[in-house]
Parts: sequence; C-alpha cells; structure tokens
Amino acid sequence: TLGITEEDTVVERIDITPQPQASVVVMDQKTGKVLAISGGRGEKTASLSFNRATANPRQPGSCFKVLSTFAPAIDSCGYTLAHSVDDDEPFTYANGDTAKNWDGRYIGPTTIRRAIAHSINVVTLKTLTAIGPRTGYDYLINFGFTTLVEMDENGNTDIQQATALGGITNGVTNLELTAAYAAIANGGVYNKPVYYTKVLDHDGNILLDNSTPESHRV
Repeated sequence: TLGITEEDTVVERIDITPQPQASVVVMDQKTGKVLAISGGRGEKTASLSFNRATANPRQPGSCFKVLSTFAPAIDSCGYTLAHSVDDDEPFTYANGDTAKNWDGRYIGPTTIRRAIAHSINVVTLKTLTAIGPRTGYDYLINFGFTTLVEMDENGNTDIQQATALGGITNGVTNLELTAAYAAIANGGVYNKPVYYTKVLDHDGNILLDNSTPESHRV
C-alpha cells in the first residue's frame, strides 16, 4: 500500500504541439532541373542532415494510380479517358483480401476520367488487373523509380495488384515521384533530376558536366 499525502502530489501539465513533417520538390519538367527542394520543416542546422525529399521512401498511396495504372493503360493498352469500367462492388484481390472505395460508394460503369478525378480504388484495381501488374511495374521503372522491388529474398514483389493503389514494398521518394509526374507534364519525356550543370576547377577546366539532361521517352 502506497500512502500519498496532498503535499506529496505533483501534477505537471504538458502541452504537446504536433510537429508534422513535410518535404517539397519543385522541378522544371522540360529540363529536369530541380529549382527548389526542402527536406523538412524548420531551420536547417547541420550539413548533410536527413532529407525527407530524397532519402525517405514513403508509401505513395493514391498518387500512384495515374503512374502505375492509368498512364500505361492509355499509352499502350487501348484505353482512353472515356473508357468505362464497372464500379459496382468492393474489389477482391487474388489473395482473397478486399479493397473498398474510400467513400464506400459504388456507382456502376465509370469512366477512367472520373476514376482519376475521384480517386476510385475499384476502377484502378480492375484496370491494372486487366492490363497486367507486370505492365504497370515496367512503366513505373521507366518513370524513374529506383526503390521498387521485382522480387526480394523474402518473396516481396511490387509486381502485384496492390501497386495500383501505391501499396508497395519500400515506398518512393518525393524527388522521384515529382520527376515521374514531370514526365507527363513534359509530353511523356522523362528527365532525370539535375541539381547542377557543371563543376569547374580553379583553372576553369570541367570536372563534372551535367548540362545535358539524361532523358528518355516513357
């Protein structure tokens, strides 16, 4: 038995203010030049500190729908924005799990255009299943993502239906997600992000030349 008198009691009030973190990447889609980047909120106090924009892969979620599914479906599988896909019930994965629309609504035949605008899970999953998860994965690699897993030693793979909704093994970085969307804005041509153009020595000799962007058509 523990006896506590009023004099022994100490009540301390702790005010907790949430400190959410975020990262920002601004990129010129035509040149690949990174115009601005922020790896976290608050003042930078150290060199080479943790950068959430480049070194922090996170699950992309619905941001992946256009890249993993709708871009390849429209580009090479005969789909258009007016293509209709039935959205009538929750989707059952091959492993038996169930995916639902975020708002719990199912409205029947739905265009790809509406599925993108309203971030409809079932239409996305049915589309990737129809074109094949391998097709979606190959496009993602072509979009410049380096953290995806074809198959690791534990049997994890991103060649699977859940990749349609951004449910992947290791996540992606803000930088690579920005570069992938920049390719769409650049008419389908991907430019690898560029931080500098040239590095010269004190005599003006070129040590590193990055003036010509590394690019390819997605």
